[in-house]
Amino acid sequence: MRCSRVDPLTILLVIVLSVLSALLYIFIGILPGTDETATMAPVALMLLLAGVNPLLVLAWFTASIAAFKMADSIPVALAGIPGGVMAVPQVPDALVAKEHGLADTILRKGIASSAVGQFVALATTLTLSYYLMPLGDWLRATDIVLGVKVARWFWILLIGLLVLALTSKNKLLALLSIPVVALGIQGLRAVYGKPVYISFFLGITVGPLVVELLSILHKELRKSYERRGLKEVKLVRIERIPLNPLKILSGEEVAHSTLWSAVTSVLATVMSPVGLTILIGDLLKGSKRDEVRGAVLAYTVRDAIKNATYIGGTVIPLLLIGQPTGPMAAGPAMPFFTKIESLGATPRDYLLSHYSYSTIALMMLAASAIAFIVSYPILVKYSRRITLAVFRRISAEALYGLFIAIVVVLAYYDAKIPGIFGALLISLVSGLLWKLGVSLGVLFMTLVAAPTLVSLLAALPV
Repeated sequence: MRCSRVDPLTILLVIVLSVLSALLYIFIGILPGTDETATMAPVALMLLLAGVNPLLVLAWFTASIAAFKMADSIPVALAGIPGGVMAVPQVPDALVAKEHGLADTILRKGIASSAVGQFVALATTLTLSYYLMPLGDWLRATDIVLGVKVARWFWILLIGLLVLALTSKNKLLALLSIPVVALGIQGLRAVYGKPVYISFFLGITVGPLVVELLSILHKELRKSYERRGLKEVKLVRIERIPLNPLKILSGEEVAHSTLWSAVTSVLATVMSPVGLTILIGDLLKGSKRDEVRGAVLAYTVRDAIKNATYIGGTVIPLLLIGQPTGPMAAGPAMPFFTKIESLGATPRDYLLSHYSYSTIALMMLAASAIAFIVSYPILVKYSRRITLAVFRRISAEALYGLFIAIVVVLAYYDAKIPGIFGALLISLVSGLLWKLGVSLGVLFMTLVAAPTLVSLLAALPV
């Protein structure tokens, strides 16, 4: 039964959780080298497993996107070091700007355009999902292909999977890894005797971290790490930044940020957020003859696209299609598509059966607004101080260890001791493939596609 109204306590909790999420992910976003999936998905999943209302977890998650994507480019502007993985495409733009004394310029423009991307993406995808709702029922219907029941949304997933594989650094290996990983996942599920999902998903998430940590056990590799020593980081000083975002962006920057946020938020349904951020930014940079102007414009619009793709890649699969059809939905947002025993359903199904579409949309907009109100003034006024504090006092290793510990606990929850070793196997495979140039998005989407993909492979005529 759907509720058109939300009680005052729920509204209060949405506000509190949105504030807490924004504050937490400001610091996580600035921390160098943090991975969005490894830091956002496990927390959302733990909240859901702890019995927190999925509407509240969605508010938390939406606020975390706003704060994380607003913060992760700050160390790029100040030190040329990306916070989250999504900020990596902005490094070349930032280095050009810094060389010409424009670090404070790109810092404030990035923060402002990030907010533009968040709200434009929400307005675009929430409206689109609402009016295309009947299409969702058609996509969830099944057809018989080679004697196998195949949901129609699977073909969208497969297209996105192939596109993502072809945009990976190692295209051939990415394509070959799809059937291999799918067979491995289904093989482990057969060993467990049940369709385990959570520990496989988290195993892929921490794969790069596990490989990096285990490589220290190798004597020669350990020596190479020791020879590198500590990295010296210098933060540039910045001038006073106005609090009004309308005074920060030029008309051209607002127009491009708005246009490409709307477009990429829809494309992120099946396409890679990183790939879209690189593609559009490079196109804009190449359109300018002046290198500095091109770098500033590209940096600014990339910040908007980062936020937009994370929102769009969550909203359309969640509210319209009902399945994780893209890298964002199959990565950071995957907890909302995972069956939770205490709910008796996936959080996605729970949300749509207990709340009206307008309630869900308003809660997401409210969480974004709260995160913006909390994060924007803090980042604008204290970005340099916060970056210094994070770099000096917060141990990235401790944070990574925490998330790996969460994976071990949930793997045991999934399948006891075999589940832990199965998650370790998945982590090693995904981490090694990642090091060889395969996008983790390919592996996340293969995890979703595995049951249908393996059934179709088995049904192929010999």
